[in-house]
Amino acid sequence: MQNVLLPVVAIALGAGLLIWRRPTRPLLRSTDVSDVAELNRAQLELVIETSTASDPQDSPEPVTWQPPATARERCMLQNKLRLCMDQGPDQRLEAVRMAALWGGAQALPVLRRGLRDSDSRVVIESAAAIESLRSVRAIQPAPSARPPRNVARMR
Repeated sequence: MQNVLLPVVAIALGAGLLIWRRPTRPLLRSTDVSDVAELNRAQLELVIETSTASDPQDSPEPVTWQPPATARERCMLQNKLRLCMDQGPDQRLEAVRMAALWGGAQALPVLRRGLRDSDSRVVIESAAAIESLRSVRAIQPAPSARPPRNVARMR
């Protein structure tokens, strides 16, 4: 008899606690969100003030990009592009833009890697750069390569 009485008492006690439990407090004391809206407006005004303070008219003329002239500069640019491609999406986008400005065959690995990127901006920029390179390469004559060593067997 005692074996049956103990589970019954435990179930009754649990049901009683569920029924007569205290009501929980609401998460918000009030539903007034005017303080949050006021804070958002103040932060928005700060952002707008800083963006108008840095007008492009006040800034000096942008420096035009010059392609690398020496082999050392080309190597340094390739290393910089590879490092930028290993960083965040904004740096990858900047790397693809620099590679597009460069326009050489050495920039193709960076642009091809940009085609497989997760950021759609990088993919669009690299596709446009490759398309412009493709049209330039189609116009240029192919370099004359020497025939293979076993050309005599081919005839």
